[in-house]
Amino acid sequence: MSKDLDIIKKLEKKLNIKFEAKFDEKITDWSEPKYELNDSEQVIKLLLYNLELTEVPIEMANLVNLQKLYLSDNQLSVWPVEMANLVNLQKLDLSDNQLSTWPVEMANLVNLQVLNLNNNQLSVWPVEMAKLENLNLLGLMENKLSIPPEILDSCNPTKINNYNIQLAKKRKPLNEAKMLILGQGGVGKTSLVTRLTKDIYNDAENKTEGIQINQWQVEVNAENIRLNIWDFGGQEIMHATHQFFLTKRSLYILVLDARQGEQESRVEYWLKLIQSFGGDSPIIIAINKTDQHPLDINKRGLKAKYPSLKTFFDISCKTNQGIPELVENLKYQLDNLEHVHDPFPSDWFQVKQTLEDMDKDYIDYAEYIQICEQQTVADELSQQTLIGFLHDLGIVLNFRDDQLRPQLRNTNILNPEWVTQGVYKLLNSFDLNQNKGVLKLDQLANLLNQHNYPADKQSIIIDMMEKFELCFEIQNSNRQQFLIPELLAKEEPDINWDYENSLAFQYHYDVLPSSIMSRFIVRMQQLISKKTYWHSGVVLVKDGNKALVKSDVEDKKVFIWVTGKTSRKFLTEIRKQFEYLHQSIPKINAIEQVPYKTEIIAYEDLLISEEMGKNTFFIPKLREETAISKLLDGIEKIEVYKPEAKKIIEEDKPPRTIFDYAVGFAGIIGAIAAVVATIMAIL
Repeated sequence: MSKDLDIIKKLEKKLNIKFEAKFDEKITDWSEPKYELNDSEQVIKLLLYNLELTEVPIEMANLVNLQKLYLSDNQLSVWPVEMANLVNLQKLDLSDNQLSTWPVEMANLVNLQVLNLNNNQLSVWPVEMAKLENLNLLGLMENKLSIPPEILDSCNPTKINNYNIQLAKKRKPLNEAKMLILGQGGVGKTSLVTRLTKDIYNDAENKTEGIQINQWQVEVNAENIRLNIWDFGGQEIMHATHQFFLTKRSLYILVLDARQGEQESRVEYWLKLIQSFGGDSPIIIAINKTDQHPLDINKRGLKAKYPSLKTFFDISCKTNQGIPELVENLKYQLDNLEHVHDPFPSDWFQVKQTLEDMDKDYIDYAEYIQICEQQTVADELSQQTLIGFLHDLGIVLNFRDDQLRPQLRNTNILNPEWVTQGVYKLLNSFDLNQNKGVLKLDQLANLLNQHNYPADKQSIIIDMMEKFELCFEIQNSNRQQFLIPELLAKEEPDINWDYENSLAFQYHYDVLPSSIMSRFIVRMQQLISKKTYWHSGVVLVKDGNKALVKSDVEDKKVFIWVTGKTSRKFLTEIRKQFEYLHQSIPKINAIEQVPYKTEIIAYEDLLISEEMGKNTFFIPKLREETAISKLLDGIEKIEVYKPEAKKIIEEDKPPRTIFDYAVGFAGIIGAIAAVVATIMAIL
């Protein structure tokens, strides 16, 4: 047996493959001989996912050389403390199980680099886990922990453990939530906010410019909850800025005007937008002005289509009709909103309160540090984690990780309205609209109020717009001129494109945010051909290739045509940029489509057919059986963009190899025989 194991070691070294064992069948009795865990020092990777396991044998702790252990998608409720003996373990995946406790002894796994415990039942996270200095990714999402999702979503062990340690000290409930009011312009969003917070109605209410933020103290079950109400302007051009504030841990109210039809109110546009950015946050539809006109709307159909849509209310901000009932339902939704009562470290709470009480739009980061030290938040890690959390909550804006924009990095914006109003002034400037989106730096003095936006802080507005891909510096302008794609001319120039001889590709959306195209133009700024761009399209050039990319917001489609000797490579580069944009909008539905003659074929359908071993694809309307290779010619598979923090364990389920077979540890000799046979075949 040792001789055969030596052969395996040599083969592993030669092919750079580590020996692994995988089970494909449901394990009901670990005592069966083929599952005995004896003489298994050579196993360094063990795959036991999706086997309906309810327990793991203590003997597994004898796998002293085990480096990677995958047990996701099982039914484990207990993790044995003996597993702390697996000191060489580097990756451990226990996601999608039923674990309710985590042994403190796991802090002995000093070589652990990745730990995935997402979607379990953990309610306590041991502070001792902070000792794992080599841990660089930690998945604890979808558990019952008292750690806010904004911290857990980072998958950053340092941030998570630091927050957990602070919670072990004195704490108090956060009792805070965010409510966002959305809808078309003029439907009565601001009137609703005024009625809710002050119980008054102003018939001459000014139209919201940008975003207005109000606070409302609501009593829910004898507890005061602070509701931060974000009232969004309904102007189309401002929708590009909405995406940066539509967040989870929120309650959404979509306001409709009863005098307008369902189509005019763009009900599904808004519902899909909220669904894309706000996750599963609850949504209430408030139909305003029902005292003037009833609105016929398919309520049952919309609720079936959008599970987060909770209910509808017919209201009148003017007469107060339906408002008391709406308030009671808001309280109910708040009481059931996750994380509203999350505990918050008391000294952190004092820093938060101090920042909110300051009558300033912004402060330098150095002043923030002083405030932290005054409230005994002295260590740098806590200071960084706290400001990041306050940023995620929308209480302040902070961009300490921005290495390209020093002024933005070193400024804490205490009033998010200060930024949005500045952006609004630029996006709605008559001069900039007349100049087709070209902004000259020396114009800022006239466009922005000097009192609110002093000269040394005006560039922060430009920095923010650049960061959020709302504008870019015009080449060779030495940061004196910028282009805002949202303000480009809407008329498409005469391009005279050769569509017949172009490699074509499309994206079809359920909702197409206007920001997709403008952000794409910003991201591709270095490749723009001879300033050929307009509001919904752009022409790009690279290495002798040329591409036309344009969108149709009404049809909810993006069209791509590429020509040139290496058009395949250029198309792949363009698609990677769109994939990045799609991933930045979590639930957007963008279907890749391949045009062929007069028909459009789903790219995924072609890939599935190819993976099933088919050579042709039948197109019903053309009554034609076409070679898949012909349809996919020039279209390469691309790696989907994923934020680094979300890459918990992605190699867990590799395709089958000659070493990826069911192996019984006691019966390892049978597996060795198969390996030896493979060696002989190779030789």
